[in-house]
Amino acid sequence: MDYTNFSQPWEEKAQTTTRIPVRANSRFFFAHNPENWELKVYTSQTSDEGKRKKVSIPVLLPVLSSISETPGVNGTRAVGGRLDSSLMRTNLRDKGWTILDASEEGYLRVFPAHKGNYYTSKWIRVEKVGRRIIEHFDQDSYDEWRLSLMTSGKIQVPHTKIASLRLIAMNRALARMERDQHIPEVMNRLKSKQDELTQTKKAIARIEKLGRLAYELR
Repeated sequence: MDYTNFSQPWEEKAQTTTRIPVRANSRFFFAHNPENWELKVYTSQTSDEGKRKKVSIPVLLPVLSSISETPGVNGTRAVGGRLDSSLMRTNLRDKGWTILDASEEGYLRVFPAHKGNYYTSKWIRVEKVGRRIIEHFDQDSYDEWRLSLMTSGKIQVPHTKIASLRLIAMNRALARMERDQHIPEVMNRLKSKQDELTQTKKAIARIEKLGRLAYELR
């Protein structure tokens, strides 16, 4: 059974009476630490002398953290039946994090569940298969949203110093793997990491040259 149609955009209380057979969890919001990025390689079509060819475009997308709003934890309080996480959010902002509010971005979904509500994101489809609850994640749509956060300026492009530190960490990891490259499994991982390093360098070069326009893929 697919429970997607029973989910509600986030509200203080869910309006549907259909409950999914899972335990309630805490409400959450997404936030970004300016040091956390991951590589995503897009493919675009371009025309060269009347011939169309595919071109790879590497970009660094923000790694988003899911921050739970649990009363009594990290300054979150329950006030008059409502959650107040303003203190936690302020502390995160003071540390340089970007808060992506659910009410503004519209990513939160809520299901009535056992002993409360079950919160998830709009990129997860909840389905019951036999006695199990299966969650299907739409990675492509989630990545498109993360890309839009960059093109809109809601998240700032990676600082060149942070990008340099990422390259240093990747080079160190490669150096450790090279000692065991005679092992076939390690050799395969090494090649994959070398390709990732090359694409990451290209992504950083695009940002240094184009700034925010590096995320305009079309």
